[in-house]
Amino acid sequence: MKTYAGIPSEFAERKSAKIALIPVPYDGTSTWGKGADRGPEAFLEASENMELYDIETDSEVYQQGIFLADPVTEDRSPEQMVEAVHQVANELIREGKFVTLFGGEHSISIG
Repeated sequence: MKTYAGIPSEFAERKSAKIALIPVPYDGTSTWGKGADRGPEAFLEASENMELYDIETDSEVYQQGIFLADPVTEDRSPEQMVEAVHQVANELIREGKFVTLFGGEHSISIG
């Protein structure tokens, strides 16, 4: 199981995690400089090399649980991508998660 920042799987379970990350590798409306769809994978790869201690909170925040959702890969149209993101984010918010999206181009945040 792939986890954010390579954290131990005990802190990455959907049921117990307080935080949810949703990767959205979408690049459907970019007109110049394509490549935003590769952002989530680059972000996750870089996260494996970062320090887990947070100086501002004097804690290791990951111990509150960080669930890495399956990527939202809908790319038939911007409208369908927004709806797919909305569905996943809404479900996680209803579970009480602090939800963060990462992508992808700016339009992913509309969902």
